[in-house]
Amino acid sequence: MSETMIPARLDLHHLRAFKTVAEQLHFKKAAELLHITQPGLTRIIKKLEDDLQVDLFERSTRQVKLTAAGFLLLQEIEQVFVHLERGIELAQKAKFGDIGHLIIAYNDYAVQDVLPRTLEHFKQQYSNITTDLLYMPTQQQIQGLQQGSLDLGFGFAFSDDPEELGVLWKPVCRDDPIVLLQSDHPLAKEKSIPLVELANERFVVGSKTHWQVWRRYFYSLCRHAGFHPNSVQEASTITGIMSMVAANIGIAVLSQSLRKYVHRDLVAIDLDLSGQHPQSFINIMWQESNANPCVPLFIQTISSELMAASA
Repeated sequence: MSETMIPARLDLHHLRAFKTVAEQLHFKKAAELLHITQPGLTRIIKKLEDDLQVDLFERSTRQVKLTAAGFLLLQEIEQVFVHLERGIELAQKAKFGDIGHLIIAYNDYAVQDVLPRTLEHFKQQYSNITTDLLYMPTQQQIQGLQQGSLDLGFGFAFSDDPEELGVLWKPVCRDDPIVLLQSDHPLAKEKSIPLVELANERFVVGSKTHWQVWRRYFYSLCRHAGFHPNSVQEASTITGIMSMVAANIGIAVLSQSLRKYVHRDLVAIDLDLSGQHPQSFINIMWQESNANPCVPLFIQTISSELMAASA
């Protein structure tokens, strides 16, 4: 089968002229719609027919009709303009972030409540923006944001952190700590426990690799309470920490958001943090240099939620 040769000078100007004449079946009306002279339009159509080597119209002094070739060409050209208009619309939406893609990371704390709720609201407003969700500890999220492999991160932060996160961040909600105890622990029946009363306990803590920010917060809390914790075991995951506590290796200080997910043989109790102490948050993080137009839309959605919640 021989290849179809497309004339080198065939452009949208010729196709739009043909489409208008084919729809109007009247050269004078078509010329008026195209804001050109009738002789000029006639020359364009004649040039198109010469280039394609087919007659597209049957002309007489009384009427203009499409030939079979003209009818078939019109069907395809209509699709060309539909796709062209759709492409322009999508390009404009992409420019303003109304269509696009976001790569969002989250930690154990955010996924329990904050991220699902925020995503639901965001999808209601921007249904054409797709998202990839990746589990990642806060410190790895920061690295991903700095390297450009992530658009947004939901992690942990606290006030008075001596180390800069290195990215922009906004608190989404307070995330006060709880203490995780074995159900038969002497303090298991208490409604709240002053942190200082745990000074002689053994602690299970998150690993240095995966829990850097939380560890800084935990040790800061203990300093404010006047003691240095006896950390006897590390674990890299929430499940690992809970398992260690259940095995009576030690107790753990964790996020309030995990209260309803603790093991059956454990209890979660509020910590009484009297006096000056750091405030902890679930936060959203992003890199200032990120050019993805969907990022400010997501941040705006969260900001609107926060304003509505505080109203």
